[in-house]
Amino acid sequence: MPAEAVMELRYRIGRAIMAVLVTVLLIYLVLPQFIIVPLSFSDQSYLTFPPPGWSTKWFVRIAENPAWFEAAVNSLIIGVATAFTSMVLGTLAALTVARGGSARAGLVSALVVAPMMLPHVILAIGLYPVMLNIGILGSYAAAIVGHTVVGVPLVFITVHAALAGYSSALELAAMTMGANPWQTFWQITFPMIRVGIVVGGILAFATSFDELMLALFLTDAGTRTLPRLMWEQLNDYLTPTIAGVATLVFSFTLLLLCIVSVLQSRVGRMVEADPARSNTEVA
Repeated sequence: MPAEAVMELRYRIGRAIMAVLVTVLLIYLVLPQFIIVPLSFSDQSYLTFPPPGWSTKWFVRIAENPAWFEAAVNSLIIGVATAFTSMVLGTLAALTVARGGSARAGLVSALVVAPMMLPHVILAIGLYPVMLNIGILGSYAAAIVGHTVVGVPLVFITVHAALAGYSSALELAAMTMGANPWQTFWQITFPMIRVGIVVGGILAFATSFDELMLALFLTDAGTRTLPRLMWEQLNDYLTPTIAGVATLVFSFTLLLLCIVSVLQSRVGRMVEADPARSNTEVA
């Protein structure tokens, strides 16, 4: 058998093995999350898998209980505010590190992404007395501040990656032609990184929407989020209603991740189609 044919055969076998391993890994990671879906359609008043029968009555009970709607509205308010604040602060941090020219850029990066590596219970314990002392504990502001702490690193990473994808010479050229820093940012820099900003904002929103530990410490009965209400219900009523709410939250989060995937795929196709122009047309 020719050497080229042997190499081609090995390449195909390697791809097949890799595809099998990736499939098994995805099933291992995703299957436990999808088990919650059939639990939410059970006709029993307790959690059992597989369900002996099927019913949608638990979703009806969710709709009839105003507490779930109020918690969902609180989650949306806190999530949107967190996403906006994280996009602003994360973008500024990424610009500082990528374009600041500081010798301590690595240290700044480590400090910005540090909340991703810390357990959220530690962040919650640290934020609790601060919010209490300034008198905003239990308010939307307290939850937004806490969620922004974990949202900024996500925006920072996506925007920093976008900034690394093109040369700063484009910005220097714009300023050489007479553009001031503000004009340079809006006409040159922002169009190149706005997909990264949007992706980071969506991830920050999804993280805020699903966050439990910070919500337990920083919200009260009037500002509690969906994850906190689910936690409270788990302590009192372990019924398929919880599974129904979890299914709705999971579906919403999955939709957000699909949007992120579409945006990233769009950028990838543009880079493959025309690498020379991708930096100026990524928006």
